[in-house]
Amino acid sequence: MTKSIERKIKKTEERLQRLKIIADTLSSFADYQKSLDVKDIAERNLQVAIETCLDIGKIIISKERLNEPKDNKGVFIVLSESGYLSEKSISFMLPMAGTRNILVHGYDKVDDSLIYGILKRHLGDFTIFLDEIKNNYLIKNK
Repeated sequence: MTKSIERKIKKTEERLQRLKIIADTLSSFADYQKSLDVKDIAERNLQVAIETCLDIGKIIISKERLNEPKDNKGVFIVLSESGYLSEKSISFMLPMAGTRNILVHGYDKVDDSLIYGILKRHLGDFTIFLDEIKNNYLIKNK
């Protein structure tokens, strides 16, 4: 299971790197809105990054026999209640679970400004989440 989590972390980091490249090339929100290809690439990579974080949480919950979450937001709540995530991570990851649902099911309702804001200001929050999983779970279970 530890190897599975490590693979998921690597996949998330790869997606975040792609998102960072996009973020670094965008000079404005108007640039983001103009490029349908950039929007598609950003949305897909963000969706996969969120889903891999959810998968990591589900693996830990299963392996540690933690409370079964009711939904995707519940995955992050259970991880937080079990001491694996900080308040900073939970305050970022809870809305990301909702963002994932919009990207998957409500793709006609995606808010460009939300995605652009994540690209420009919040990619580091994913890294904080991954670091907490590494430090609070992986290191302790090797």
